[in-house]
Amino acid sequence: MSGGSGRDEIPEPELVRAVQEGDERAFGRLVEAYLDEAHAVATGILRNRHDAEDAVQEAFIRALERIDHLSDGSPFGPWFYRVLRSTCLNLLRYEKRRDHDPIPHDASAGSNPETEADRRRKRQRVLDALSELPEMQRTAVTLYDLEGYSHREIAEILDVAEGTSRAHVHHGRNALRERLEGRGEEDRDQHQGP
Repeated sequence: MSGGSGRDEIPEPELVRAVQEGDERAFGRLVEAYLDEAHAVATGILRNRHDAEDAVQEAFIRALERIDHLSDGSPFGPWFYRVLRSTCLNLLRYEKRRDHDPIPHDASAGSNPETEADRRRKRQRVLDALSELPEMQRTAVTLYDLEGYSHREIAEILDVAEGTSRAHVHHGRNALRERLEGRGEEDRDQHQGP
């Protein structure tokens, strides 16, 4: 949890109980703890920063409305990410044909513009390749490789067996590698100098 006081170190199950008893500040602490990762997960699923922000906000609202369904002592994170995933999938169903803005990449100060342009191209190639993966593979790869979740946690979030989580990550990585290798050859052909 963020912040500097000892009060911020309240164990998550206690925060969940406090929220279930109506403590809005406790819910604010849960939001703070999960907001950045939630944005990353939603962006990985939706591939659009603005839609991801909407989905995260909606997921937190749904989580607050349904927090009484969370069993005593159960971790908030996996349960919340199932709510978030469901929210994202619902949004995808309703907005399939919408144009998407690329995820911005902030350049670091003092970097070489040519190097920065290469980084942006590589980042966009990865995002494009990731967006082509089936939803379950894309989500599993995002959670495992980008967010650092274990297969057990991913299995809970995706509501699948742990072995299925491993398979989604394995197949997703292979498909991603194939797509990136193909794009790398295309990119080299297009950007080779005289």
